[in-house]
Amino acid sequence: MGRSFANEMMNIIKNKKLLISFIGILLIPIMYSGMLIGAFWDPYGQLSKLPVAVVNEDTGASLEGKTIAAGNDFVNELKQNDEFKWDFVSKEAAESGLRDGRYYLAVEIPADFSKRAATLLDSNPQPASLVYVKNEGANYLAGKIGDSAIEKLKSEVSAKMTKTYAESVFESISQVSDGFQEASDGASQLHDGAEKTKEGANLLQSNIAKLADGSLQLEDGVSKLQTGASQLASGASRLSDGAGALADGLKQLDGAAAQLHSGAADAAKAGGQLAAGLSSAQQGEAELASQAAALADALAAAAAAAGPDGGAAGSTSTPAADGGQPAAGGSAAAEQAAQLQQLAASARALAAGASQLADGGGKLAAGGDALQQGQAKLQQGLEQLSAQLSKAAGSSAQLAQGAAELASGASQVNSGASAAKHGAADLADGSVKLADGSGQLATGAGALADGSSELSEKLGDAAHDSSKVNGTDKLYDMFASPVDVTEQKLTEVPNYGTGFSPYFMALGLFVGALLSTVVLPLRNPAAAPRSGLSWYTGKTGMVVVVAVLQALIADMIMLYGLKLHVQNTGLFIAFSVVSSFTFMMIIQFLVTVMDNPGRFLGVILLILQLTGSAGTYPKELLPEWLQKVGEFLPMTYAIRGYREIISGGDLSRARVQMWTVLLFAIPFMAMLLIYFVLVFRKKYADSSHGGNGGGPALPAAGAEA
Repeated sequence: MGRSFANEMMNIIKNKKLLISFIGILLIPIMYSGMLIGAFWDPYGQLSKLPVAVVNEDTGASLEGKTIAAGNDFVNELKQNDEFKWDFVSKEAAESGLRDGRYYLAVEIPADFSKRAATLLDSNPQPASLVYVKNEGANYLAGKIGDSAIEKLKSEVSAKMTKTYAESVFESISQVSDGFQEASDGASQLHDGAEKTKEGANLLQSNIAKLADGSLQLEDGVSKLQTGASQLASGASRLSDGAGALADGLKQLDGAAAQLHSGAADAAKAGGQLAAGLSSAQQGEAELASQAAALADALAAAAAAAGPDGGAAGSTSTPAADGGQPAAGGSAAAEQAAQLQQLAASARALAAGASQLADGGGKLAAGGDALQQGQAKLQQGLEQLSAQLSKAAGSSAQLAQGAAELASGASQVNSGASAAKHGAADLADGSVKLADGSGQLATGAGALADGSSELSEKLGDAAHDSSKVNGTDKLYDMFASPVDVTEQKLTEVPNYGTGFSPYFMALGLFVGALLSTVVLPLRNPAAAPRSGLSWYTGKTGMVVVVAVLQALIADMIMLYGLKLHVQNTGLFIAFSVVSSFTFMMIIQFLVTVMDNPGRFLGVILLILQLTGSAGTYPKELLPEWLQKVGEFLPMTYAIRGYREIISGGDLSRARVQMWTVLLFAIPFMAMLLIYFVLVFRKKYADSSHGGNGGGPALPAAGAEA
């Protein structure tokens, strides 16, 4: 196995072209990583060489009687600042310089910079603004560096302006102290007034409570008034209707009274005629009675004279008992006498009736006189009734008109009473709310009295305290920058070069391993191998030497050339050797087995590690699928280990990462050994004679290079 390795190394030494290439590939890691790290070692330390244009167009302003020129102050500050290469030019020159690449950044101070700064105490303050112009197309990182620098400048300018504001504010504090004292006196007077207000509020609350009770009673009374008004309107309406009907009836009655008066006059005239007739009838009846009596006497005498005894007085002829014919012994004279006696009886009866008729006629005549007198009185009364009815008819018309007006007024009263009812309800509700509000007013007045007393006391304290405030430069500085940030570092990275060293070191070693395959003969042996194992050890030993030398050279340049500070030098060198060895084993396997396609796969693997190993940005900022791929890439663990050794300080974790990186080499070493054994069996069948045997011919030693 040692002979194979020696043959491979002698082949390189004897071949001058191969030796020169061999030496060159030893420098590839440091040329790649060292130059990158050196170029980015401390870019922020070189910012003083970065040209930045400054344009000042500020016209100044006035604040509280003081003239401020914030733009000029800012320019003066920049002239004392060597963070950038400041160039104070016109706006046209700045724009021209940005376009042609003479300036990467430009800071413009607008004309209203100070005027805006002076609006701090206005009702509508406007912040002062700086215009920051960058040309990212010329250099993107220059723009990002400018972002950080401008933010810092903004903080410095803000602190400067705040200091100016503080000076104005503290100059006014003495005036404020006097104002506090005056306000304290005013608050004391306010307290006195508040006490009186409290008393008045309590009195007001008491009276409003009475008002609320009265308004509730008023609401009840108005409700009853509305009910009565409704009844009044209804009765007045009926009265109006009845008065109209009465007026119409009285008109008709007045007409009838006229007819009655006329009829009574006719009746009185007829009554007079009746009385005269009755008087004449009475006289005739008395004469009839007298004549009837005389006739009765005459008939009686005639009957007596006509009797059978020749007219015995009182003799009468009695008719037959059965009403039949007189007795046979009667004669015509007797019969005549009987008839005369009957006529005499009838005459007597007529005389009696005539006498009674005369008495009744007398009475009737007296009644006729009374009737005539009554009719005269009736006519007189009817005349009076007619006169009164005429008056009543006129009065009833007025009554009907008044009743109609009463009905209309009662309707209005009803409407007003209804509105008064609603108003009384609203008044009652409002008075209750007013009573509640007056209670709150009384409470608030009490609180006002207490608060004004406390206000007076506090204002007095404020006047006393504010009179002690005296503005100083130190106080102004504190006011402008009240917060001081203390930075504490868990681990410290002094510059960009140190921060990027883990990434560029791992990247340089992998690129060195990849490019070494272009120079080193990885497949064909320098001399016929004795076995697949000796073939494997010869080739592997050669690449291991290259890997170790590449790592050592890179480490020496980093440690002593760039002065890279590490936590443990021995572990740093060992970690570099292990990482370089692992990368070389992976590349050796790919190129030995597949030649140029293997180199292509090595480039693909390099690209995946450039993006997936989290060498620049945190892995959480990478796409999720690339984060998962990164966990299976050796450079990921190489970078983590370098970070712990260079700036992290956790060496135990660095050792874990080193063994993890070494684990990636083991499967590729095993697969490479299997490959050489299989190829040896196929190409060197007669290995005991050291020749090709029956196998296919191999290129001459070193031809691969």
